[in-house]
Amino acid sequence: MTILPVDTDVLEDVCRDIAQDNYGFVYVADQKSEIKSGYESADVGMLNAGSLAASDMRKALAEMSNDEFVDLEQIRDGVYYVDPFGVKGNMNITRELTNLFGQRLVVTGETLRSRFSLAIDDLDFFVDELTRRNYLRRITAGKRDYYTIGTDLKEHADDVGLDARLEREASNGKIAHSDLESVIDVNATSDVIRYLDREGYIVDLDGEYLVEEAIDEYATFLANEIEDAVEEEFEESSYVLRVGEFEQVVENEIDTRFDVLSKARSVRGEILEGTRETLIDRLGLDAGREMVEAVEPFDAVADDHARRILSDVKADADQLPGTLPEWVELAGDHVEELQVSSATAVNEHVRQAVRERYRSLVNEEEFGGMAE
Repeated sequence: MTILPVDTDVLEDVCRDIAQDNYGFVYVADQKSEIKSGYESADVGMLNAGSLAASDMRKALAEMSNDEFVDLEQIRDGVYYVDPFGVKGNMNITRELTNLFGQRLVVTGETLRSRFSLAIDDLDFFVDELTRRNYLRRITAGKRDYYTIGTDLKEHADDVGLDARLEREASNGKIAHSDLESVIDVNATSDVIRYLDREGYIVDLDGEYLVEEAIDEYATFLANEIEDAVEEEFEESSYVLRVGEFEQVVENEIDTRFDVLSKARSVRGEILEGTRETLIDRLGLDAGREMVEAVEPFDAVADDHARRILSDVKADADQLPGTLPEWVELAGDHVEELQVSSATAVNEHVRQAVRERYRSLVNEEEFGGMAE
């Protein structure tokens, strides 16, 4: 009597369907009735076995796992794996991990095993697969491994992951030690915190942590703290500072109040840049290549000087000039006498602004705006 062979194409399709619903795994002992039912309900034709005995099932699966053209890998005796990532539209793993990391910042291997209903012996294989695909990121803390969301999984997740969660938990760009412990919520908290510091998620500030993803928020906090002092510097400098001087003022004012620049050296430049940009926006500054102006008050200063010079020119002149260039020429010495700073570059910047404002003022008042 001829024994018909098992239809491996049908058996592969059945295993693939089961694996899709089981995160890639096929457990023969637990699912043999499901495999048998799926196979026997399929069309296997006249040349293949229509029924599937347990021994034939195991033999066929073992042979298929050795076939390089069959997408079925034997993990251990009676356990097979079909790559779930190769199936278009299969988002089961992605969905589960996204939900998990939406609730937890860091998870244990046991949490993953329970979440995906894996056998204990299959956990290492599963997390290795997910780590290789950058769906998980392994955190080695002491003798144990913990896991957080990987870079490729973040592409499928909105506002999920270490950086996003830390940013949400931060206040003014920082998070207290007790709050960070609560967010991590695993036994090896200190080891995980060291990992976060080492990998550039946080910066230790002695008892609290700067969240690197929230540096912009922290820079806004710093700008708010030093805004008045910086504004006073502009008031004392005719509302204009050299770029380097402005940068030094910002740095000095931060150092006076906080020690963050010395503790967070790795992100020092980002903190300073963010603080300066916030101040530029909040104080209405205009940062050029060489000078930083407080625009409105600086314009008012230039206007005051220009009006005073115009008044002096009129008072000194025996006869008022007839052309705009003559008016400008008469004001030359008055403008050159202006000195608002010990810095030559600042004085020349102010003088140029006054020249331009004076010329515009004369054109408006003496020529009705028609001279140029």
